[in-house]
Amino acid sequence: MGEQQPTSDDAAWVKMQIIAFAWVMSMAIDREPPVRQLSREVVNPGKQVRPGERLLIQGSRVRARQCELTRRWWIIDGMGRRLDFEPERFDAYGEVGSETEVIGPHVPLDAMPGRGRILGVLAYDCNPLQRALGWSIVVMLPALEFEILPRERAP
Repeated sequence: MGEQQPTSDDAAWVKMQIIAFAWVMSMAIDREPPVRQLSREVVNPGKQVRPGERLLIQGSRVRARQCELTRRWWIIDGMGRRLDFEPERFDAYGEVGSETEVIGPHVPLDAMPGRGRILGVLAYDCNPLQRALGWSIVVMLPALEFEILPRERAP
């Protein structure tokens, strides 16, 4: 009985396994955020906003690639309460390159007056493995401070 010689089918199978392994590994080590934030600031006049008004945040960033994005915001109001917003989901958000845009949520009607802070988390899914396993590239945005004014009284 002699040894069986590898066939070209065996070699092709091994090649496919190596390529598949390399592809999965490249997705697994993909942890570089696709967007670099250059600046963020509250641009409401005097950094003041009333409940029900939109908090305006101007951000400048450089996008290296397009990825799916889930953005989560929350506000800490004048009494120190955390007020969460629904997550926002975007498919392949934004063009590659530099951009500046004004975004931001409306301050909830029950937000208490005083010093407020807005915080946010960006979760990018840039490849199928990250989407399948929920292993997003997560970026915590630095807190921005603003003032929540009392609600205006009806005349």
